[in-house]
Amino acid sequence: MNDKVELSWLLQQIAALQRDTEYLKEGLAHLSQMNVGGKSAPGEPEDVAGQAKAYALRDMIQGRESTNQQLLALYRDMYYDLVNRPQAE
Repeated sequence: MNDKVELSWLLQQIAALQRDTEYLKEGLAHLSQMNVGGKSAPGEPEDVAGQAKAYALRDMIQGRESTNQQLLALYRDMYYDLVNRPQAE
């Protein structure tokens, strides 16, 4: 990318973040397919493996969402720089 940031590029990046939900779909699919339980029913206190898998999945999704928030903050700052840039004469 060149040094000049365009508003259309920023809007494209934000739109791409909005469309990027595949990781959520995959996470939910994995969660629904988890083989949990064993001797106890899924969700029972003894279901340690199921809880660990669910927590790992939660952490992955939270990490991705945190990254998205940071990207949006960066794009916001880039937008402010763009609209407040002195016009070339």
